[in-house]
Formats: sequence, structure tokens, C-alpha cells
Amino acid sequence: MTSVGALFLGTAVTYTVAAALYLTSLLRGPEGPARFASRVLMGAAGLHIAYLAVDTFGGTGAPMRGIEQTLTFLSLGIVMAFLLARLRGRGIDILGAFLTPVALLFLMGAGVGRSVGEVPHEIRSALLPFHIAVNMLGVVAFALAFGAASAYVIQERMLRRKKLGGIFQRLPPLDVLDTFGLRAVSLGFPLLTLGILTGVFWVDPVEHFDISPMHGFALAAWVLFAGVLLLRLAAGWRGRRAAIGTIMGFLCALGVLAGYVMRDSGIS
Repeated sequence: MTSVGALFLGTAVTYTVAAALYLTSLLRGPEGPARFASRVLMGAAGLHIAYLAVDTFGGTGAPMRGIEQTLTFLSLGIVMAFLLARLRGRGIDILGAFLTPVALLFLMGAGVGRSVGEVPHEIRSALLPFHIAVNMLGVVAFALAFGAASAYVIQERMLRRKKLGGIFQRLPPLDVLDTFGLRAVSLGFPLLTLGILTGVFWVDPVEHFDISPMHGFALAAWVLFAGVLLLRLAAGWRGRRAAIGTIMGFLCALGVLAGYVMRDSGIS
């Protein structure tokens, strides 16, 4: 096994351990696994950075050369954003139970995409790196919002059923989750908008505006997140409905990434 392969495997295994510890803490409640999970996740991030460094500078030296590296950077971005967010907002550590599996999913998707070639020369442009970067940062923000929204839906449902023990006590308060999700969506939405605009005017014209399911998923994600923000402002839309809209928007964003992986890997 090459050094790149060993680092990739080590990163994936460490993310898996961290996810298992977070989920154990969420479902069963001991504090030990939760505290240790954060340390394991930091170690996984370190391995992830090492993997990216070796893969990038020991290979082509071209970051974002294809969907594989894009997914890898997305995975690391989600982890780093979560680790930074937990330093500023106490009580959200348990959201690692929702976010670490998403980061692991993206990393494994990168493994599927390793056979993908580099970005074709004909679709390169001066704005392509900017297009990729704003989309990546948007997805990272939406992943954080997804974690908060998922926790909100679970906790709100338990509250309605008057199940106030166990998981309910280990999740952050509803208002904390709602505020955290709003801030994340508010950050991600303008980034997504920039990503779509640069894609339409500078990237997609090379592809002759071919309509694909990926374009549909991107538009659906934009509409859903725009609706969440607009209804929050205009109609005071909060809580469960906003959380469900956020979850659906993130799933549409995942649909875009899945479409690229399947298309470029020859699966579809």
C-alpha cells in the first residue's frame, strides 16, 4: 500500500471511530466517549491534512483537479468548521454524531471518485477555482445547518411525545439549535448563489447549457434554502418547518455531488 493509500485508510478509520464514539455518547449518554470523540476527531483531521498534502504535492500538485479532491476538501472543511464552532458555542459537541458521519460519507465518496480524471482543459477558466471554492464553502455551511436541523427534529419530536430523558437531555436546547442552523444557512446561501451564478455564466456555457439532474438538484437546493430564509423573515417561520426545509436543501446539495461522482466515475 502506498503512503497516500495508507493515509486515506487511516483517516477513514479514525473518522469511523470518532463517529462511533459520538453516536455512543448520544444514544447511551456516558461523558467519556463524548470527550474522547473530540480528541479522536482532531487526530482524524490531522491525518486528513497529511493525506491531502501527500496526495496533492506528491502527485499532480493541482488541488481540486477533480471531484475526488473536491469531496476530500469538503470532508475536511466540515470537520474543521465543526471543531471551530464547538470552541465558540458550548453545548454543541454532540452534533458531532450528525456531522462526523457526513464527513466520512464525503471522504468515502472521494474514494469512489479516485478513478476520475482531471478537470478537462476546455472547461477551465479563471473563475473555475472561485466557482469550486464558493460551492465548497456553501456545502460546508449547509452541512453544519443539517446537523443542527437533524438534532432539532429529533429533540422536538421527543418533546411532543413527552420523552424528556436520554437523548433529549443530551441534545442542545431547541433555541440553540435553531439559531445555529439559521446562522449556518445565512452563511451558506450567498455562497451557493455565487456558485450557481458563476456556473451558469462562466462554467456551464462551455457545456452548451446541457440540462442534467445535477442542475435540477442545485436549483432545488437554492429554492429550498431561499424559502427557509425568506419565510423566517417574512412569516416568522422557525422551528420544525425550517429544520425540515434545511434538511431537504442539504439532501439536494448531496444530490449534486452524487451526480458528479456517478457521471465522472462511469456509474451512470
